[in-house]
This record gives sequence, structure tokens and C-alpha cells, in this order.
Amino acid sequence: MKKNFLFLLTASLIASCSPQSQRADYALSWEGDGIGVAVTLTSPNDTVLFTYASDAGGQTDQMSWLQDLTVSQGEVLVDSATRELTILTDGGQARFSYVIRCTLPEGYGSPGGCLMDVFRPDIDDKMLFSRTENIFVVPRDDDEMPVSVTWTSVPDYPVFCLYNAGHGTERFDGAASDISFSVMAGDPLLTVDTVMVDGNLHYLVTALRKNVEKNKADLKDYFRTFYASISNFWNEEYKAPYSMLVFPFRNNTFDMTGNGFRNGFVSRYDATADTIMNKDRRDLFTHEIGHKWLNNGTIWFAEGFDEMQTGYQFVASGLEDPSYFATYFNAALAGLHKNPYRNAAGKEAEERFWDDNDYTWLLYWRGFSYAFHLTGLYEKETGQPNAWKPMMQAVKPFLDDFSAEKFLDAMAKLMDRKRLEKDYQTYMQEGKDFDFFVEDLPTGCKIVRQNDGTPQLVITDSVAFARHFQ
Repeated sequence: MKKNFLFLLTASLIASCSPQSQRADYALSWEGDGIGVAVTLTSPNDTVLFTYASDAGGQTDQMSWLQDLTVSQGEVLVDSATRELTILTDGGQARFSYVIRCTLPEGYGSPGGCLMDVFRPDIDDKMLFSRTENIFVVPRDDDEMPVSVTWTSVPDYPVFCLYNAGHGTERFDGAASDISFSVMAGDPLLTVDTVMVDGNLHYLVTALRKNVEKNKADLKDYFRTFYASISNFWNEEYKAPYSMLVFPFRNNTFDMTGNGFRNGFVSRYDATADTIMNKDRRDLFTHEIGHKWLNNGTIWFAEGFDEMQTGYQFVASGLEDPSYFATYFNAALAGLHKNPYRNAAGKEAEERFWDDNDYTWLLYWRGFSYAFHLTGLYEKETGQPNAWKPMMQAVKPFLDDFSAEKFLDAMAKLMDRKRLEKDYQTYMQEGKDFDFFVEDLPTGCKIVRQNDGTPQLVITDSVAFARHFQ
């Protein structure tokens, strides 16, 4: 008996001296016009750095959404310029709370206004929409920190949380990375439907105002076809639930905008629309689903190569014939040629991405053109027409840690390195116009110049061109 007592005492002493695990627990409460967030941080460290919101969307007033900060244990120092919070623990813990409120700008609701309000909280008694990075303060350098999220009170209407797909506002336990980049949406008309792709469950989340059943059916049909096709392209099973969140703007007739995440995408749309699955919205959905794989690294890759993937997968999935790729690419070529900053250096274009819509689209179209250019070089050297798949398989191992250097190293295993480095310097870093030399183009097509110099892709051999998508 004495031995057992000594063993238990020793074990107790060891446990009391062991390092304290680090975690953050969030309690959310519905305030009617906002979301109250109470945070309990447990940490063995005296100081922990948290961050609030990102610079995505180009918003400069992001700290204005976080209001009524109250600290009950420890200390919280806020740097609004960097959106960083330094948490000083007291006895290994810190407790603080704040409220997230909608701060829509003056004049919200005008046609075409608030083009980037997909990044801005929209919270009232009739609608809840926010990226979760605008709700949760999260650890800056510890994506794997354990977290929990509980709701102590919820709105009267249904709420869907992308970080907790299919479980609404039930308790969530996971890692900081799960809640850092996600979306939360609620609406009196919100519905969550399941979509089966080869026996695996996914979610269609809508708050449709018009032609509800027809629009739902169209969205489901599209998703079943496209998601199976693109998952097969990446040689991945699609067992993990993926969510399509198609949500209306409040008092805004802007046609649409969207964000893609690893486990789903959100598209906000004009609530007066009768038909959701028009050409432009389908293009957007396809691009955003592509971000499940192409979602990191430099913007010309994440966005521009996703545009190439969008055009490619339309054809490979059977949703369109090869002429659609030409149409899709020609829109990018025209946009790039007419862009006032089309020859801006790569560094300048990246730095000013959120400053001006012209800079934003510049990197989409330049990256798309670069991807197309590389498919021609690959075919020239290997004789294989379907270049896109081996290119993407080559970069797949480092998609989560992408860099231009790694990309060039991977491409150098498929084609001549000296030519790669020369073209990368010329087109991507210096921003010079693409030459589109005839000898470098994929088979079955050519680039012609319109009277104003705009390049245009023309299919010269439909059979040869179709081989690029097989």
C-alpha cells in the first residue's frame, strides 16, 4: 500500500511539473447585430502572438470589425497596423472577449458596390456572412494548435460553418488551421443539401431567392460531373466532404464573386438572379473548386495556373468541347493585352495586387499565358500533346510550400532548363509581352494578331488540338 501511495505521489509531482499544453477555446454568442467571441488561451509560454484577419480583399479597415475588447485574465496588446495581438498570459492562461460587427461602408447597396465585400463581415438579424478569419483571432505561427469552438447562443435562422461542415453550430474540436480560413453563413432561407459523388457525401449550401429547385438541380448536376473529373485528374479520392456555398449579396446587385478553400468554396451572387448556373458563374465555380489544389504560393501561379486549369478541365470533364478552351483563353489574352500595366515587372504586380483591379487581373492573365506557353515547350521537347497533367503532377509534391524556384526545378525535369530560366525572366519577372513563337505552340493551333495587336488563339486542326485534353 505504501509503495502504491509513493508511486501515485511521484506521478502527481511529475504531472504537475510537465509542460502545459497549449490550446485556445472559443465561445461564440449571437448578439443580434454581431457575434460575441470569448477566448480562453492555455499556454506554457508567457507570451503568445495571435493575428486577426488577413490582407486578403485589400481592406484597410479590418480592425474596425473587432469591437468591445475586454480582458479578464492576462493582457492583450493590439497592433492595428499589423493586425497582431500579443497575448500575455497570467498563470499560464489568458481570457478575453470581443464582438464582431458589420461595418459596411456608406452607400452599401448601390449596383456594383462593395466588389470585395466577400471579405467583409455582413451581420444582422436577417443575414450572417463572414470569413472566419474576421471572427477568430488565431495563433500566428502555430497552425496545429488545438482549438475548440462552442456556441452559447445562435441566431433564429440556420447557420453553416465551413470549418464544421454538416454540423452547423455544434461543438467543434480541431486545429487552428481549420478555423483560420473558412466561411460562416446564416440566413432564414439557408438550406444544406447533400450531394453524392461516387458514394461519397458532399454539401450544397444555398439561400436561393428564385427558382429554388431548378437552381439546386443545376448546381448538383454540375458538381457531380466536374468534381469527379478534377479529382480524378489529381489522382485523389474525394471522400472528405467538400462544400459548395452559393450565397446572395444583401442589397447588392453585383453579379458574383468568390473564394476557394481546401474543403469548399463560397460564391456570393446577385440575389435578383433567376438562373444561377449561367456561363460566368459556372466559370467562377470551376475556378474556385480548382483552388482546392492550386491555393498557395505566388499569385501568378495560384490564380493564373488555376485559370489554365479551369479552361482545361471544362474540356477534360466533357462539359465543353476544345473550342471553349480557345474562347476562354482568348478572353485572357485580350484582357492582358489591353491592361494598362501589362508590362509591369513581376515584383510590382505582386505588391500592387490589391491596389487596383487592373493589377489584380494582370496576374491571372499573365499566369494563364505562361502556363499555356509551357505546355507548348513540353510538347516540343517530348512529342507528348497532353502537357498539363505531367506539369501539375510534377508540382503536386510541393503545392503546400510552393516557390518559383521549386517550380522551375520541377519544370526543368520536363524541359530545357536554360530556356525555362530565360523565359521566366523575360515574361514573368520583366513583364515583357509573350512572343508565342509558332515553333513553341502546342500542335493544332496558332496565335494570330488582330489589327490592334491583340493576340488570338486559333484552332487549325481540331483533332490534334483535342489531344491536349485527353
